[in-house]
Amino acid sequence: MRLICRSHGVVLSSEEGQRIAKSLGKHSAVILQNHGLLTVGRTVDEAVAHFGSMDRCCAAQLLADAAAAGRGIKPTIIDDEDAKFTHDALTCSADMRYLMFAPAYEEIMASSKGEFLL
Repeated sequence: MRLICRSHGVVLSSEEGQRIAKSLGKHSAVILQNHGLLTVGRTVDEAVAHFGSMDRCCAAQLLADAAAAGRGIKPTIIDDEDAKFTHDALTCSADMRYLMFAPAYEEIMASSKGEFLL
């Protein structure tokens, strides 16, 4: 995923909300600097699967950055064409996103006896 729009607005301003909504209308996730991730999907399952994927990608990137910084290695920024190729190769269907989410949901339901829904 590449950064599509950079926003510097106040989180509670309506203009900032409009920019975030516009970005989420085109993409399934946004990273809010100093605030975290927002993801959307056609279903809750899909939005949660996007969130899990984004969270793992961010964690991997932070680990890579930390390892590189400790050795004085500067990050290599890939170009848009390579980023799109990787995205397209790893993009999965809505059914696959459901299958990625369902086991986690079932585990939470079993361990909490559904109390998290209250």
